[in-house]
Amino acid sequence: MIEAVFSLPVWISSLLFALIHSLFASAWCKTLFYQHGMAPHRYRLLYSLFAVALTALWLFYIYQLPDTPLYQVEGWLNGLMRSVQLSGLWIVLLSLRSFDTALFLGMKPMAEGREPFHEHGIYRYIRHPMYAGVMLALLASPVQSVNSLNLVIAVSLYFLLGSRLEERRMLLMHPEYAEYRRRVSAFVPWRALFHRLRGSQ
Repeated sequence: MIEAVFSLPVWISSLLFALIHSLFASAWCKTLFYQHGMAPHRYRLLYSLFAVALTALWLFYIYQLPDTPLYQVEGWLNGLMRSVQLSGLWIVLLSLRSFDTALFLGMKPMAEGREPFHEHGIYRYIRHPMYAGVMLALLASPVQSVNSLNLVIAVSLYFLLGSRLEERRMLLMHPEYAEYRRRVSAFVPWRALFHRLRGSQ
């Protein structure tokens, strides 16, 4: 049964993607480019463009692979799952509105040459809204094949692991991030909901 829903090419390509993506996001690679005269925001812009191209190439490869349909949800449940997907995309949009997109993409320099830490908008309720929104949109898809299901699981695992590495980097740059992490949930705003429910009693 497991073999019927496991796609080795998807996992091998996902691992390769993760390694390359993580390498270019590493402090070692950034330092190497900085030592050769590249400004931090220029590197961030180069990295953003590279990440988009790498992701497109990876997805193109996966969708060229032989595939087998798994399921297609119909009726009211299809509408419900589509609504959940739209909610995930809305969360991604809210996360983009919570910070300076030009700064995030590297189109202008960062203050003090380091990644800023802020607690605005949706970031008051969850620490990784962009990851959460994408995972929600992918997992709630009413149409899945063997390859798409493997891709969804691989992307979700990469986001979970990547968020840990991201937080480790933020703690080094911003000690106050530790208190923020203690107060705010990572992907599901259960702490905010708990405090709101307790406050209404």
